[in-house]
Amino acid sequence: MQPMTAAPTARRAPADAGSPPEPVRSRPRTSRSGSQLGWPWPAAAIVLGVLGALWPIPTLILLVAVAAIVLAIVAPRATAGITALVVLFVRPIEHLVPVPQVGYLDEALVVLCLITMPLRRVVARQSLRTFPGQWWFAGFIVCGLLSALLLHVPVAIFLTGAFVISKGLLFGWAVAQIDWAEEHLVRAARIGGVLIVISLAAAVVNLMMPTAWNAILSSDTNATEARSFLPSLIGPFTHPIDFGQFMALSFIALTTWRAAVRKTPFTLVLLWGTALGVLGSARRTAAGGIVAAWLWVQAKLQSTAVLMALLACVPVAAVVLAAPLGQVVTTTYNDYLGNGNPEARTVLTRDSFAVAAAHFPGGAGFGRFGSAVAATNYSPEYVARGYPDIWGLGRTAEDGRFLTDTEWPAIIGETGFFGALAFALGLAGIYRAGVRLWRRSRSPLTRWVGLTASGWIVAGLVQSVATVTFTGPPTFALLFGIAGILAALSRTGDDDSASSDTRPPAVRRSALMRVVGR
Repeated sequence: MQPMTAAPTARRAPADAGSPPEPVRSRPRTSRSGSQLGWPWPAAAIVLGVLGALWPIPTLILLVAVAAIVLAIVAPRATAGITALVVLFVRPIEHLVPVPQVGYLDEALVVLCLITMPLRRVVARQSLRTFPGQWWFAGFIVCGLLSALLLHVPVAIFLTGAFVISKGLLFGWAVAQIDWAEEHLVRAARIGGVLIVISLAAAVVNLMMPTAWNAILSSDTNATEARSFLPSLIGPFTHPIDFGQFMALSFIALTTWRAAVRKTPFTLVLLWGTALGVLGSARRTAAGGIVAAWLWVQAKLQSTAVLMALLACVPVAAVVLAAPLGQVVTTTYNDYLGNGNPEARTVLTRDSFAVAAAHFPGGAGFGRFGSAVAATNYSPEYVARGYPDIWGLGRTAEDGRFLTDTEWPAIIGETGFFGALAFALGLAGIYRAGVRLWRRSRSPLTRWVGLTASGWIVAGLVQSVATVTFTGPPTFALLFGIAGILAALSRTGDDDSASSDTRPPAVRRSALMRVVGR
């Protein structure tokens, strides 16, 4: 028998064996020296220096383009604001900077927004938003393109004309692809207040030194002549019409701000200042725009007391203002309808219906009637109607100064009756979106945007009777840019944006009070 032996005991490990072994530290990575890290920048500087010496203008354009693209990708809202600002003041910039290419600055920025802003949303795997009235506006563009193709308009002309007349629509659609919250509306309100103050200050200087100021900025000395007791101010613009348009839109924005957000002495001063600015511009379209929009706002607010007070003042106003108002009405009638040699604006409007009827169901096509492209390439439609012999509608820059004097002849003449109807229905879509946002939103700032957008459409329709409003500077970016913001703030343009701001109510109120509490 084998002797019994004790079972072998487990071997006890040393006291320090329970701790895991220290990890083997990897070999430290050698750091690159400053010369290794910094060499691309001096090389890029040398290359740019050589390119700048050989081709200075193209190199400068390249640098500006790269900087603009980076800005549009990193800060899209700032890019949209800069675009609206440039569109607002592109004519003074073009007047002061004697470089022909400066006049295309607004179109270049619109193209930048059109490319980068939707692209950012696609890269983020978000669906593209629709634009209020978008499909009606698309129908308008299709009518103009088909009309041009049927009448064999040169491709370069009708494509250029299509872009120029629809650049506001394209800008608005691009702005709709950006997410907007209350803090962004706060910044926009502050910047708008600064612009209003600067414009009013420039108008005061213009009033005090009209000759010197007009010599620097005015693009038309005849337009700055006083009308009765009104001085025809241009402010920081080149024409009284531009100044009157901006003052009218500012007046409406201030009116809706006081209705939707808060009433303060500062906004009251600015409100009266913009009203006086409209009066100082001596332009009937601007005055008619603010009257119509102000009455519309009061009706939306159901201000019965205000409306009744106005009705009570009508008899007194009729007695006091009968003479000056009668003079204005008589002058307007004689200028546009009453004499045997009607104004260029009347000729264009009348003939736009004749062109649409002649090319029914389409029009003359983009770039062929009433637009800037039609004036630059002097449309055969003008020659056929004897426009070279009508002062203001001729071939040269001086003789053809009124070829782009109004809005609707281009819309009706180039796209026909159906295209004009589609454009009008698109504007109605923006109006309805603004009213809907005003009624349904609980945020004062969001309601302000909705009411302002609708009020601007009302004023724009009045002004468009006798000036370019929706398709040219200085206001097209403001009118359609705010429509793009409407799409971002409401359900109308994006199925996955359930609210304009999903933050808690306390946070929303604090953001609001940062601007209205001062």
